[in-house]
Amino acid sequence: METFAIAVDLGGTNIRVAVIDKRGKIHRRIKRPTFAQEGIKSVCDNLLSAIEEMYCFFPNKQVKGVGLGIAGAINMEKGLITQSPNFPGCEGYPIKDKIQTGFLKQVAVIIENDANAAAIGERWKGAGRGITNLICLTLGTGIGGGIIVDGKLVHGADGMAAELGHITVQPNGPQCNCGNYGCLEALASATAIRREAIEASIMHPESDLNERCNGNRQTITAEMVYFSAQSGDPVSRKIYQVMGRYLGIGIATLINIFNPEMVVIGGGVSGAWEMFIPYTKEEVNKRSFKIPAEKAKIVPAVCGDDAGLLGGAYLVFNLEA
Repeated sequence: METFAIAVDLGGTNIRVAVIDKRGKIHRRIKRPTFAQEGIKSVCDNLLSAIEEMYCFFPNKQVKGVGLGIAGAINMEKGLITQSPNFPGCEGYPIKDKIQTGFLKQVAVIIENDANAAAIGERWKGAGRGITNLICLTLGTGIGGGIIVDGKLVHGADGMAAELGHITVQPNGPQCNCGNYGCLEALASATAIRREAIEASIMHPESDLNERCNGNRQTITAEMVYFSAQSGDPVSRKIYQVMGRYLGIGIATLINIFNPEMVVIGGGVSGAWEMFIPYTKEEVNKRSFKIPAEKAKIVPAVCGDDAGLLGGAYLVFNLEA
């Protein structure tokens, strides 16, 4: 009898749930609002409802387990959320125990950081197929990361390894949400691109950005900056150039430490690949040791929003490994 995994990507805006088989085929999927503003208990109730909706499609013994990816630091041994930017006040919340009740009592539940899950998904069914040592970066509102060494995720002593967005790349740079200054996240995320674009639009009223935002600079988005850059706006192109260089500094550091075969870059910002990647690679070549830099292929992710779901499913199917 074929078995399935229920994979979950628990985000601050949406809960995404999918039923996936051991070949990585997605059979069903749903998406519903997280309602994070209502508190972690309400979030967990919404999560259980979404999982149950999928669970009901399959006889009990066909569901091997639930793989849940969530942004933030996870105590995997105890199944606790240590901290999460999407769910304020959730510190110490026993999410695994809350899920593993009722109809899920006899089903394995695995909790993982969402970026780690995405890294596993890309290695299983994406850009990293067949790669044993890889690093995955997700460039979105923030920057997440996953590190795989010898085929295994690096978790660290407290499950907080691979917070790659918080590598310092500019000691005197802008303050990051974590409290530090000059983090990669503060200089190469969608949030950073938007901040730089707002400031640049003030300094350069001739920029295409001002026309796109109709004079309301607070409505500028990273996507808007990309379209302006595509149209040839030098101000927007410069923003991606600088962003790409900071990303390259961060990746060069990772290459020198981990000597990966591949660096996979995903997340919404990666859609602007051609705008920043030449500058990223230039910095990597300048700052990394020559042989590791030549070894490490820097490639775009291919699984998109499904990477984390696929990673969650993989972890379920490989529980014994």
